[in-house]
Amino acid sequence: MLIYFFGDIHGNEYALDACLRHVDKIAPDKIYCLGDIVGWLPFGDRTLSRMQSLGFDTVAGNHDLMVGGLFTDNPGQTDRMQASAYNAALLSTIPGSIDYLLNLPLSFENENYVVVHHSPFSLLSLKKQISISSFNYLDQEALAGFLKDWTCYPKRFIFSGHDHTPAVYELSCNSDYALISDIHIHKPTDEKEFTVSLNSTSKYWIKAGSVGGPYRDKVFAANSVLYDTDKDGITLFRIFYPKEKLLYDLSLNRYCKNIETLKRSYLAFE
Repeated sequence: MLIYFFGDIHGNEYALDACLRHVDKIAPDKIYCLGDIVGWLPFGDRTLSRMQSLGFDTVAGNHDLMVGGLFTDNPGQTDRMQASAYNAALLSTIPGSIDYLLNLPLSFENENYVVVHHSPFSLLSLKKQISISSFNYLDQEALAGFLKDWTCYPKRFIFSGHDHTPAVYELSCNSDYALISDIHIHKPTDEKEFTVSLNSTSKYWIKAGSVGGPYRDKVFAANSVLYDTDKDGITLFRIFYPKEKLLYDLSLNRYCKNIETLKRSYLAFE
């Protein structure tokens, strides 16, 4: 069985188109979206309508929930707050859009895996209790904090997005005495395909990267993941796409083209 994962689209319809063409080529048996359909780029209406029409199982991302007004951002994240406010205003003119975002589930579970935007260990059962602090990045400090819960977690796989950097975290020790040194991180460079052969005794936390950016590892390409259950392998994909149309559209937006994070993450590639 082939299971395909992608997320963090962030209004980038051109990257989404490239990813969907890749989906057609792979022809997976199951498809999940890892959230953040909107946010960052000022074109959330485009990607939201497209994803609604496709009907893939989709989890809520922090940007989806911030645009929906469920919680506010960290005070220091001024660029992200501006992008969220812009998209919130944009989507408020489209009936049902905000409700769609707020009704996305926080997770999907299978016997062998869980699908979340970031971490199953930082999500609470009720959405009204979720805050931006539920979506910290997976750095060494966060890994150390999650280690005990991950060791005891019954699922072999965690599939998530959020960090915008593709990687496979392998926990090779499942005892109560697991250490950070028991985690091996598999990261691609700029290759189109990066396959990780799996160990039957390890647990894996797969970070899919981002379809639409910002691309935090400086590789301008959409990212996705394929889990092949028959071969027991994980493949991280880089899907390169022409960036000229996106950069042109962004250059015409008088407000968002001046948001520093967007200038640095997209227009710097001109």
